[in-house]
Formats: sequence, C-alpha cells, structure tokens
Amino acid sequence: MTPAADNGYRERLRGATGSAHVRLDARFAHGLRNAQEYATYLVGMQAFLANAERALAIAPLSAAWREWREPARTPWIDDDLAALGLSPLAAGPALMVDTDAQAAGLLYVIEGSALGATQLVLHAQALGHAAGEGATFLARHGGLGVGVRWRAFVRCLENAAFEPSDESAMMNAAARAFASAEHEFHRAELSGRPAC
Repeated sequence: MTPAADNGYRERLRGATGSAHVRLDARFAHGLRNAQEYATYLVGMQAFLANAERALAIAPLSAAWREWREPARTPWIDDDLAALGLSPLAAGPALMVDTDAQAAGLLYVIEGSALGATQLVLHAQALGHAAGEGATFLARHGGLGVGVRWRAFVRCLENAAFEPSDESAMMNAAARAFASAEHEFHRAELSGRPAC
C-alpha cells in the first residue's frame, strides 16, 4: 500500500497562521454565552463567509479546488440572521483569489473553522437555538461529518504540488483570511454596541 502524500503544507499553514488563529480563538474563548455574543458571532461570520465565497465563486480554479466551493454556507447563516432579526454588515474589504494555492489558503481557514463550530453549536443550543431556529449554520457547518470533510480537505492539500511562489501565496491567503475574519468580528462587535 502506497503511503499518502504529505507535502507538509498543513503544518506550514498552521505555523504561519498560529498567532492569528490564537487571536481569533481568544475572541470566543468562553464560547457564546449570551444573545449578544451569539449575534456578534453570526454577523461577523456572515460578513467573512460572504466575502470569502464571493472570491471563490469567481476564481479560475482547477477541478480539484473548484469542488471545495460547495456547499455555500452563506445561505445558512443568512437564514439564521433572518430568524433572529439581525442585519448583515455592509461588505468589507474584498478578499481576492486568483490561483489554486490562494484558494487552498482561504479554504484552510474556512474548513478549519468547522472544527471549532462543533463546540459552538452546543453553545447555540444552550441559548435555545437549533437548525431552522437560528442555528442552521452551526448545525450544518459543525455538524456530523465535519471530521470526514476535514480529513478530505487535508488529503487534497497534502496531494497538491504548488511551486514555491504559489506556496508563499497560499500562506499569504490564509493570513489574509484570518485577518478578514478578525476584522469582520470586530465590525460586528461594534455594530452591536449601543450608541453613546
């Protein structure tokens, strides 16, 4: 049996984005404890995902990376915003994806976020939300099968053969994705604060 390919991209992505990942995790270190924290999460995540999915939709990707555009998650989170009477943010600074390597970097962040969503869905449920009732996104994004999907993504990543310049672009795309998510959560937090 031939061993699976492992080009080290996953580990290098983890190393290159580690501090950004820690900062983002720290924002929800205690989970989603109340309605305001949940609203901030949903509004910020919607802005990030809508931006990311717009970039991926128009990117000229090979077949191996095109299939990772699905499922589109923005409709799930739009349903949650509507169910909870929340408004989406105006579009923030656009993410740009022009190559498979850049798509891989962005998708590393999106697909990795599903692993964290497995815990957040429990918090949403504790707040009284379920699929179809304000937690459709978390129920699907972090639902059953997330581990299988993550392993499939990692296999795709490990079988990629990017040139050194493309590898650098992949790392930069992942860093930009984390920065975009941080920016959108910050905007969401500000939008939920009462005016002074």
